[in-house]
Amino acid sequence: MPFGAIIIGDEIMSGKRQDKHMATVISTLRERGLELSWCQYLADEPALITATLKRTLAAPDVVFSFGGIGATPDDHTRQCAADAAGVALQLHPDADTEIRARF
Repeated sequence: MPFGAIIIGDEIMSGKRQDKHMATVISTLRERGLELSWCQYLADEPALITATLKRTLAAPDVVFSFGGIGATPDDHTRQCAADAAGVALQLHPDADTEIRARF
């Protein structure tokens, strides 16, 4: 079974931040006798993220997705994942309450 990783973020693509996700997922898989088959880096572009997620959902691969889920306006991964899966994005009431209590 192939394992893949999608790493999303303009800050990584621009070089402002270095990616640490790929090394971590490789190490974690290796500890379990598994290996990463592929990795794709994406900018915070909704059409590209959605198309990539749709393609990976249609494949038998196990895919890890990192990044693009923050609270800034350029983080589109949650909505793109919902669009790719053909479902509506839903707010989890308990999570909403906890986040509001913290911030």
